[in-house]
Amino acid sequence: MKLSGIDLNVLVALDALLSERNVTRAAARIGRSQPATSHALNRARELFRDPLLVRVRGGLELTARARIVAPKIHRLLRELGAVLDVHREFDPAAIECVTLGATDYVGFVLLPHVFAILRRVAPQLSVRVRSVEGPDALEPLASGILDLAVGAFPQVPAGLRTEDLFQDEFVCLRRRTRGTSRMTVDAFAALGHVLVASPAAGMGPVDYALAKRGRSRHIAAYVPHFLVAPSLVAATDLVVTTGRRIADRVAPMLDLETFACPVPVKPFVVRSVWHPRTDADSVGLWLRALVREAAAAVSPRRSRA
Repeated sequence: MKLSGIDLNVLVALDALLSERNVTRAAARIGRSQPATSHALNRARELFRDPLLVRVRGGLELTARARIVAPKIHRLLRELGAVLDVHREFDPAAIECVTLGATDYVGFVLLPHVFAILRRVAPQLSVRVRSVEGPDALEPLASGILDLAVGAFPQVPAGLRTEDLFQDEFVCLRRRTRGTSRMTVDAFAALGHVLVASPAAGMGPVDYALAKRGRSRHIAAYVPHFLVAPSLVAATDLVVTTGRRIADRVAPMLDLETFACPVPVKPFVVRSVWHPRTDADSVGLWLRALVREAAAAVSPRRSRA
């Protein structure tokens, strides 16, 4: 296939179509009529020899081929735009969309500060937030689906860039009691615990800390999200070990009490992670700086990694 035979406008329309999954919204996004956008979709189907978008109940769905090419087309158009705008001053208000990966902890603690800044500097920007959980959480960075990921990732694959934003300490939550006695290690180990992880995840930092003292705990419930655990604790005699910034906000709402973990557990670090191909990308640089600014509102102390 000769590149001279490809109409770039078709790719622009296709990028909007694959993102919006709606012809009317895609047309409005790129400032073209609905018939012209539908025509561009037909031309894209001929170009890729694939339907790309198929009608299902409730709208349009991407084909397997479309899911593969969508992030590549988006990245290609962004890089082309950066080449053409190399001598222009970067304007965040001109960005249409970014995709941010975040854990639920980050969504609760950091994203409100991120969006407060965004509404001030780029009010028309559309932000897509994707969950980044599990062993393959950061794979979308390599494929170009994510512009940036933020979380307390235990491991970051080799080749990705990281920047430490802030750290948080682990504390414990339980239903409020009248007792004021200090929690002993044995009493703590004997309680039923809620663990924010899958059963296949293995031991967590609290388990390792207990194991060093010859103790183990009973995990009464495995839940996938930090914000599910406090509600379970409020309705039972279970306890959960979670981040201080979550505990301080949910404890008053659910009538829970916070207490120090009776075994020392190392604080966790929240960091930004990105692919090195976006090191010098204007959008990537701006987005990382914005998240860094938001993290400063969460904690004034942060370090570079």
